[in-house]
Amino acid sequence: MFYEEIQAKIADLQAQAAKVKEEEKQQAIDMARTMISAYGITAKDLGLDKAPKVKTGPKPGNKIAAKYRDPATGATWSGRGKTPKWINGADRSQYAI
Repeated sequence: MFYEEIQAKIADLQAQAAKVKEEEKQQAIDMARTMISAYGITAKDLGLDKAPKVKTGPKPGNKIAAKYRDPATGATWSGRGKTPKWINGADRSQYAI
């Protein structure tokens, strides 16, 4: 047996497998439709009625402008979140931009 013959058989088997898979898929769909109709199954019963979760929080492109700058290092702070050590306990007006 030659390599090309084996490759041809593989291609034939893959085509057969794809055809059988489609036939079985259609049978499964038909059976599911029959059961849904017979038992009155709804999308809610299957858990398919839920809306997808939406991510919350800041978007990556929306940056907050800096309000304070450390003259020694050039570090900035927007005034949100944890207070940096260089401004902690100091008068913020001296660091205002």
